[in-house]
Amino acid sequence: MANMDIGFNIIEKKEYSDQIFKDRMSIVEFLRQVYREEELPLNLAVFGIESLLYYSEEPEKVSREIRNLLQDAANFLVRGNYIIQIVVEGKIEIVESFERPIINYKDASFLLYPIFGRVKQVDSKHFIAPLNLQS
Repeated sequence: MANMDIGFNIIEKKEYSDQIFKDRMSIVEFLRQVYREEELPLNLAVFGIESLLYYSEEPEKVSREIRNLLQDAANFLVRGNYIIQIVVEGKIEIVESFERPIINYKDASFLLYPIFGRVKQVDSKHFIAPLNLQS
């Protein structure tokens, strides 16, 4: 497992280690706390983004709403210097561009780009996006 940097570290569940990231929370709880600007653990694992998109009627709209919330909270997130693991159930695959990986979950595929914008590939199953998604 590569070192995690400050930002959104997007990884597959099999890469997740609860030794380093003991604090876990659902994507819904994470978004709620970010919205309220409640202090978060410095190293945090967030689960369920693929389920949220999979079970929503309009995954594209939900993706935009998540991005807007994270953009609005950029100063809060950057001030906290958080290392956030977005732990994905399913496979992260590169189809067109390494900056725009997709999640394959159950019988569906979701682009991460509408949420995180362009991401940097750290290794085959680890991508990172800055806490300030506007940069």
